[in-house]
This record gives sequence, C-alpha cells and structure tokens, in this order.
Amino acid sequence: MMSPRWHRVLLVTHIASAVGILGADLALLAMGVTGARGADPRTVYPAARLVAEWVMAPLAVPTVVAGVLLAVGAGYGLASDRWLLVKIAVTTLLVVVLLAVVIPALRDAADAALAGRAIAGDQRTRLAAGPAVSSALLLLNATLGVAKPRLRRPHRSTGRAGLTAPRPTARSARA
Repeated sequence: MMSPRWHRVLLVTHIASAVGILGADLALLAMGVTGARGADPRTVYPAARLVAEWVMAPLAVPTVVAGVLLAVGAGYGLASDRWLLVKIAVTTLLVVVLLAVVIPALRDAADAALAGRAIAGDQRTRLAAGPAVSSALLLLNATLGVAKPRLRRPHRSTGRAGLTAPRPTARSARA
C-alpha cells in the first residue's frame, strides 16, 4: 500500500493528464469536423497534428503510468476487477491507436495540405470520426473510474463452504 500523500500525487497526475487528453481529443474532434465540412486544410490539419503530437502523446505516458501505479498501490491489483481490466484495455487501445494510426494520419494530412494536395473526403471523415469515438471511450473510462461498478472476478475460496476472501477496497485501505 502506498502512503496517502503518494496516492494523492498519483491521483492528481492521473486525473490532470486524462483531462488534458480529453480536452485535446475534443479539440481534434472540432478540427476534424471543421475539416470534414470543407475548411481550409492548410489551417486545420497542421494544427491538429500539433495537438496530437505535442499535447496528446506526451500526456498518454503519465496517464497510463499513474493509473497503473494507482491500481497497484490502492490494493486493487491490475486484474482484480473487471472495470479495471476494461479501463486498462481501453487505455492501451487508445494509446496504440493514437501513436500508430492517428498521429501518422494527421502527419500525412498536414503534409498533403501544406503541399497543396487534395485530401479525400473519406480521409477527412475518418479524421473527424476518430476523435468522436475516442472521446466516448475516454468518458467511459472516467465513468468506470468514478463508479467502480461491482464487476468483480470470482476470487479464490477461503476453504469454508463457498465463502470467498474479501479484497481490500480503496476506502477500506485508507481507514
């Protein structure tokens, strides 16, 4: 278990970086919709690329690291609750898609726009739809982190007639 001070530091780091990612994602959504509606691609896509590369990518690391440390340090463990497994899977998926798909797509769109090449309508639509999906997934993660629904995995038996050993919760660990 971690000290209450470190728990607060990690919690603030996790929340602040996740909120920053959500804000940047909503900015990408606004730029993507603007681009899909026919705005000047020389303005939209270079700006979107900067937001993804200079805001979202650097914030992904502290969000993931602080989240994992919170899960381990608060007594949840990384695989004790299904809600936590969902958060980890969604976060991993979002980081991989950001680094392997979104940033390269925005780099290509920005380079094409600055070179005066046309950007296809389906590409513009994808650059608007992606942030919409990822914003919804980020909101799902926020909801799971706050609600912590009782989607527990079955625990080992204590050996007594079907009773299971209780797992510590964040509240009981602080008591």
